[in-house]
Amino acid sequence: MCAATSCRFEDRTPGGSRRDDTSIEGVAASFYAVLAAHDTLAIGFVADRAATVLADAGATSPGITPVIAVFGSGDRRTVPSGVRIIRTELHPDGDVASAQVVVASRDDSGELEAVDVLMLARSGGKWRVAHAMFGAWRQRSLP
Repeated sequence: MCAATSCRFEDRTPGGSRRDDTSIEGVAASFYAVLAAHDTLAIGFVADRAATVLADAGATSPGITPVIAVFGSGDRRTVPSGVRIIRTELHPDGDVASAQVVVASRDDSGELEAVDVLMLARSGGKWRVAHAMFGAWRQRSLP
């Protein structure tokens, strides 16, 4: 019985501070706003110059392109109305982080959603998107 009471669970979950979580969420929101605005100047503040995008990772021939090329893609994330973020799941670990972002968009057929993954890196004290993987759009089942 003494041995059981001295057992402890070791938690090695990588974690960042609440400030990191808030910063990462802000960068994610700004990233989608910049895409919708086609703001080629502001993209440098939220994404690394060498950032890439893998559009529709589930497609038969997905392509990795520079983030700036997404502006001309016609993707829902780049239309003026943009997308709204439904949910984010953050995983910061030191100076790197991943964010799983569920985004939604509305059209004539109803509401669609996609699950994106953003890889972020902190440099000079600021978080920036280093790579984005855009998921496929599908009909959203409302809660």
